[in-house]
Amino acid sequence: MAISFVHIFFLLLLLLTPLHLSLAKKCIFTEKYEVHIINKLPPNSPQLKVHCASKDNDFGMHYPITNEDFNWSFCGLLFSETTLYFCHFWWNSKDKAFDVFNDKDYCVHNQTFPNHLKYCKWEVRSDGFYLEQYNSDTKQYFMSHYMGWS
Repeated sequence: MAISFVHIFFLLLLLLTPLHLSLAKKCIFTEKYEVHIINKLPPNSPQLKVHCASKDNDFGMHYPITNEDFNWSFCGLLFSETTLYFCHFWWNSKDKAFDVFNDKDYCVHNQTFPNHLKYCKWEVRSDGFYLEQYNSDTKQYFMSHYMGWS
């Protein structure tokens, strides 16, 4: 008995469905990206509150202590340009919301240096938000001031 293309397709579909669930952190057909939010506020300062989400994922409220890394990883979209993640931050009497990932090559639009590692590292400081950049000319990583609290 010959196996038709349709049978093979459905057999592969059944086999790959559990892979999608068990290998959620492994990206088979797309690239893997990471976003890190690190609390670099002064010790003994008011608690930082962070809420991050995308259209499909809501990570809820987080309260990272000083130097704690709140992070997640995800697979890029197969048939779409990019995924968008945003975060809302509260500290002291200040709050700020912005995209922390909206560009597969730069982490966020309008950056000077591409992100070759697919690793978006943010630091929350008392004067604002910093994004790690890599200068390929000097071969050095540095934290670039992205925006202030106001």
